Amino acid sequence: MKKGWLYGLAFGLIWIACKMIAYNFHFLLNEIQPFVLLNMALLTTAIALFMYRKKRFYTSESNILTDIKSGLSAGLPYTLLVSFFLFFYYRDIYPEFNQNKRAAYERRMDSPEEIAAIRLGNSALENKSDSEIVEMARKNTAMMYDPQFTLSVSLLALLVYSTLNSLLIAVIYRKVVFRA
Repeated sequence: MKKGWLYGLAFGLIWIACKMIAYNFHFLLNEIQPFVLLNMALLTTAIALFMYRKKRFYTSESNILTDIKSGLSAGLPYTLLVSFFLFFYYRDIYPEFNQNKRAAYERRMDSPEEIAAIRLGNSALENKSDSEIVEMARKNTAMMYDPQFTLSVSLLALLVYSTLNSLLIAVIYRKVVFRA
């Protein structure tokens, strides 16, 4: 197993441990932002540390593409581990999160002001009845809080984020840290 995979898996397990500790202590269960920021920080750290280690201790010639590849070798396992954990977390461990979010949205949809705001925000809905708008909103909300949708979005987002991070960190290392 390559060392990059170990970095990705180790930092992914750290994030999972933080999420499960928060779950066990009922700490910030309905908040997404702190865990997203922690997720981004750990992914960036995994990529940066592995790329630094590789550039520092392996003196073979490298170019920007091999640097990005080494960053992705740490980012890809992190992405897979965390995304599949999120799928099982929202499907099996804490499905109440999705149910609570759907219920809160449906309570908002009981308000005529909310329906009017939706109608004003989307010109295609001007001729729809209130019940049609509510039904469309329920379907969209059910899809948005589905664990499979969360899996797809997290895979895509983390993969793009790790690619951009690898590129940015490789450029920073080449231009600032390891100037030739």
